[in-house]
Amino acid sequence: MELRHLRHFLAVAEDLHMGRAALRLAMAQPPLSQSIGRLEKELGVKLFERANRRLTLTRAGSAFVEEARASIRHAESALHVARAAHDGEAGEIRIGFVSAALYEHLPHLLSRLREKYPDIHPKLIEVSTNEQIAALSRSEIDIGFVHPPLGTDERLDVHDYPAEDLIAVLPDDRQTHGVTLADIARHGLIMFPAAQGPALHARIVDTFTKTGLDVRIVQEATRALTTLSLVSTGLGAALLPRSTQRLVFQGVRYAAIADASLPAWPLAVIAKRRPRPAIVDSVWKLLDGRPDVT
Repeated sequence: MELRHLRHFLAVAEDLHMGRAALRLAMAQPPLSQSIGRLEKELGVKLFERANRRLTLTRAGSAFVEEARASIRHAESALHVARAAHDGEAGEIRIGFVSAALYEHLPHLLSRLREKYPDIHPKLIEVSTNEQIAALSRSEIDIGFVHPPLGTDERLDVHDYPAEDLIAVLPDDRQTHGVTLADIARHGLIMFPAAQGPALHARIVDTFTKTGLDVRIVQEATRALTTLSLVSTGLGAALLPRSTQRLVFQGVRYAAIADASLPAWPLAVIAKRRPRPAIVDSVWKLLDGRPDVT
């Protein structure tokens, strides 16, 4: 069954006049009559009664009207989606992310994505930087929010966000003042595994060492919410990006570090270099438009 036959049928059903329908369709009347005849033959039913040069819909014809309209709407929708997907404006985009991206940069991207490309549907996957690099290599994700430096030879496009200052997260003691490295060391440190970010991990530990402090890592945690939960139990203190303060978490307090300059917490967006799917380029252009992307 061809869509043009359905369109022809609907035009005749609406006008109940072959001549007027043919005029509306910008075609001659005989081919229109032949199209209706072929459709009736294919369906095995009469769609119109023809008497005294007047047309009326049969019971089968009346029942077929809405189904024909629905079929055309569905076909037009499918055509739109296919063209949009080809142009990179529809489909699924798989985005990996580390938890630090949740507090500002990832929400901004998703908001712009909904505004610019409502037919692109993000699938979000929270995994570590190293896991994202491996997933990109296997084409299991399309874009990733990661913590540099990136220990890979993979050819990647990279957008760096401004690195964030680290703040202390401590069990809530009802105080409001800043803290020192010694205060943090006395609590013990809840920290991400070295394999998750070897360079940053080493620089943080080295900052304590240079000030003569032997900081004890009491627990490793790979997610910010896990870290906050552990801090709230009194297990230890933590160092997290400043944007984490957006999370109101019972049992913890955030504090500036008064006596030392800790390494900043870097964040970047990565994707495979071209050639790559058009949908990835569409999302990448939204990153280009972010004022805080360099």
